[in-house]
Amino acid sequence: MSKRDQDVRFIKMLMRNFGIVTNVAQLCRVTRFENKDHSKVDVQPLARTQSGNKRGLLINVHVGRLLRDELKIGDVVVVTFIDRSTENWDGSNRDYYLASDRTHSVNDAFVIEVY
Repeated sequence: MSKRDQDVRFIKMLMRNFGIVTNVAQLCRVTRFENKDHSKVDVQPLARTQSGNKRGLLINVHVGRLLRDELKIGDVVVVTFIDRSTENWDGSNRDYYLASDRTHSVNDAFVIEVY
């Protein structure tokens, strides 16, 4: 195998692995409200893993103000993953300090739409 073919193979493998670990958005089902104002919910991702298992429940997922009164248990929602850690964000419009350098983590999920 030529050096060029090895490089191409490496780049393809890198791109495939990068796509696997970068969370962008998922379809999920609302399973529980975390608080009375519905600003946080637990959701179950609908897409199964490659091996056919259910994915882990996402807990304490932020819900935007306009969707809070619309959500019901069992609704299908689009969940996106914020570029940076939201761990220190208090839900206000104030700046906040990053708690970690994580990016596109399932820990920073946000409901953006109800299907």
